[in-house]
Amino acid sequence: MVQHDSSIPESGWVQALRQRLKDNHHRAVLVLSGDRGFCYTSARKLLAQANCEPVLWVSSQLRDALAPNKARTQLGQEYDGIVFDVFDQFDVDAFAAISGTLRGGGLLCLLMPEPEVWSSFSDSRFVQRAWPLLSKHPTVFYLHQGEACRCQLPELVKSTSVSQIDPPFRTAEQQQVVDAITRMVVDQSPAAAVLISDRGRGKTSALGLAAGHLLKAGLKNIIVTAPRLSVTAPMFEQAQRVLPEATIARGELSVLTGHLQFMAPDALLEIQPPAELLLVDEAAAIPLTLLNALLQVYPNVIFATTVHGYEGTGRGFVLKFNQVLDRDSPGWQLFNMQTPVRWADDDPVEQWVDRLLCLDAELPEVPEEAIEPGLCQICAVDRDALVNDEARLSSLFALLVYAHYRTRPSDLKYMLDDHQVRIYTLEYQQQILAAVLLNEEGGFDAELSSAIYRGERRPNGHMLAQTLSLHAGCETAATLKYARVMRIAVHPALQGQGLGTHLLQAVVEQERQRGLDAIGTSFGATAELLRFWQAADFAVVRLGFSRDHASGTHSAVMLKAFTPAGQNMFVDVRNRFRHALNIWLQEPLATLAEDIKEMLVAEAQSDIVTLTAADWQDIESFAYTHRGYEACMWSLHKLLEQHHSMLAKLDVREQQIIDAKIRRGLSWSETVGLIAATGKAEAIVSLRQAVARWLEVCVRL
Repeated sequence: MVQHDSSIPESGWVQALRQRLKDNHHRAVLVLSGDRGFCYTSARKLLAQANCEPVLWVSSQLRDALAPNKARTQLGQEYDGIVFDVFDQFDVDAFAAISGTLRGGGLLCLLMPEPEVWSSFSDSRFVQRAWPLLSKHPTVFYLHQGEACRCQLPELVKSTSVSQIDPPFRTAEQQQVVDAITRMVVDQSPAAAVLISDRGRGKTSALGLAAGHLLKAGLKNIIVTAPRLSVTAPMFEQAQRVLPEATIARGELSVLTGHLQFMAPDALLEIQPPAELLLVDEAAAIPLTLLNALLQVYPNVIFATTVHGYEGTGRGFVLKFNQVLDRDSPGWQLFNMQTPVRWADDDPVEQWVDRLLCLDAELPEVPEEAIEPGLCQICAVDRDALVNDEARLSSLFALLVYAHYRTRPSDLKYMLDDHQVRIYTLEYQQQILAAVLLNEEGGFDAELSSAIYRGERRPNGHMLAQTLSLHAGCETAATLKYARVMRIAVHPALQGQGLGTHLLQAVVEQERQRGLDAIGTSFGATAELLRFWQAADFAVVRLGFSRDHASGTHSAVMLKAFTPAGQNMFVDVRNRFRHALNIWLQEPLATLAEDIKEMLVAEAQSDIVTLTAADWQDIESFAYTHRGYEACMWSLHKLLEQHHSMLAKLDVREQQIIDAKIRRGLSWSETVGLIAATGKAEAIVSLRQAVARWLEVCVRL
């Protein structure tokens, strides 16, 4: 391999660039293009010349590098240099997260193949859009193997946001917010507040500093909740800076007079431990119903969320949750952190990343008056045209971001590139007011469908086909073709006017004409959403047996059949669901929200004791394949009803586990203890073996 040093700038240029960046608290991007060896060697050389330390390497190939799927583990860390390898994949979620760890004065080296290789990705609309921003953007320095470097030092305006502040604070704004939160909690009771910021503003650290000061002031119990414990790591670190005598264990900080403790949202609502203050971080990733419930239990609460970023978006949350606070906690306060803690507020790299990943997408202005749905146009989006229309793309993505709290940068790439995706919009005077994203699924051959049913295969991107087969119990379900509604979004200023319903009805008819067998959707079940989909003639065919730990909801799958084959499958899974519902509501769905229970109980059918062919199939599939117990438990209960006497032919341990789990309905943890298993996995295996033995001695009717 021949390397061309002429493509790498002289060390004096890199050192001068680094000094200029440090003086202005700015960052820069160096795109290194060529073969792998050239890029790896050049990145090391450039960062060494620039005296960058520490440096983080992110690559799926290099042995000592951080794998892209581990990017979130670095949130809260800071680096002078980052090397991001995109030779094999461009993990945009990882890129969004990692770019936020580069501090002012730092260099981000993006390693990529030759331009000819990238341009050959003609089927990637995301790459087509990204290429000009990667290669020709004024804030990015492009260094290509074999070409002479013509890089000029940037003309950076001296930042006015760089100022000295006493530690542990990073910005004057952060100190002001911490002081305001501390005063609010100490002086007022009850007190509610919302803290919003863009990513990289020190929001979580501010909560930790405030918690430390409040514990110092005499508070005894502060609870923090968030979608994941890892999100709150900076909070505990900063609290300990205020309280150096404190001890930290996993998810808990303790001093002699009090403690700061993490609890997952669902566990918090279930246990409801006493607390003088509740801190909710990344609140936009927790459904409003759960936040509202927390507000009823803990009147002293601070809801914090990121407005733009890789944790999802807080923009839709702010619009919706403000109304809840106005109603239930009048006098609540809003804090907005705008000053970055790691770089200047006019940093060109932040602007470049936001544009590349559409993190700066904003909703269009819409008429204030009500809009008649019939006056709007329904459009099937041409994605080839969309990628060349930045304003339209930004408006569409902003709509999705506001509507769904878990929208991530990778959703932009998926929306543009995945061949199974279709997009419909509802437009008025050429403005997008609502949108539906669909994913086409299923259509597998009988062999693969059967393997999915047995839990042996789980093809990505086919959620409906998989769940209707593996969980709902229809072995041939994956042979059918489906459209799954992944997102339906309506401009927040226009909700409640029937626009979403009008668009969904049109989409259903469009998809029916494609010859698909059915259309369906899956979402975290709330009574409001169930009513919306029921009004559109969709019916529940499955509920997830476990609650999402962040949202506290059970997932619902709803379906509407088109073809005779789709109708037969729908009737099969719908009947299974309705017959098993009563027993599910006693065990795995016992914690389902009461308003949802009331909606579903009316649909439940009386148990049929006679074992059908479908029941025997469920029982055998549990005993001999990887299908879950909960999915088959109704049939297993019927087996117990009809063939209880046959249990005497089993050994003591087999009788014990069948009695514990099937007859008595003990939890898995209770069953594990009763049979002295090493854990749930062993208990499930033992139950499968016991049922298999039971089948051997039963007379099949």
